[in-house]
Amino acid sequence: MRYIGKIVENRKLCRDIFEMVIECPEIAQEAKPGQFLHIRVKAGIDPLLRRPISISRIYRDLGHISVVYQIIGKGTKEMTLLRKGEDIDVMGPLGNGFTLFPGKKCAVIGGGMGVAPLLELASKLSDCDAYIGFRCSTFKLDEYKSLCKELFIATEDGSTGSRGYVTDIIKDIGEYDIVYTCGPKLMMQKVKELCERSSVQCFVSIEERMGCGIGACLVCACRIKEGDAWHYKKACTDGPVFEAGEVDLYD
Repeated sequence: MRYIGKIVENRKLCRDIFEMVIECPEIAQEAKPGQFLHIRVKAGIDPLLRRPISISRIYRDLGHISVVYQIIGKGTKEMTLLRKGEDIDVMGPLGNGFTLFPGKKCAVIGGGMGVAPLLELASKLSDCDAYIGFRCSTFKLDEYKSLCKELFIATEDGSTGSRGYVTDIIKDIGEYDIVYTCGPKLMMQKVKELCERSSVQCFVSIEERMGCGIGACLVCACRIKEGDAWHYKKACTDGPVFEAGEVDLYD
């Protein structure tokens, strides 16, 4: 699962958000919506750990895969310095992705950086609406418009679409058979509650801190309910996608 890919593009989308396209046919052929890559930012031990970044798009015919990332700390800042043509050490595809339900009416609901991992999923759904929210700066709107039947946008500052949160613009979640969501935990908890009230099946993609990315270090343990009992699963190998009803999003 470890490959040396080649950077095809590493461009700024807006403010502190970038998209990197990597040529790696082995990963492109195997990857599924909802999985992630574990990226070694540079040679050496600083930064020591790889960065887990969700897959945004898969281009199997080209052997390319793209990730969208935000500058959070030293590692992601170093990623912005990588240039076209450079080699990059990646592990992937990792994790369990989204389950597809052919013929079902679906909605994807994303907030902030959670907008990016839902793009490839939207490309695989034949009957899909998208609800996406941002604080201010937006990205990937054109792709969503081309992939989804309807696109609804909210920004906290009102600069694009409706003013407020993405959960404020969901009028009737009961019209959907399946809902997929990714973003801040409070947003996903609200989506989960809306789906539960309308008996709509919901899947969440969670983000946890990771060390190894392959289930050995236990850093990414998340609280899961099975029956009446709570226990822990690993976001990297058991997830990052779970059915909403089994995940404690307040953990």
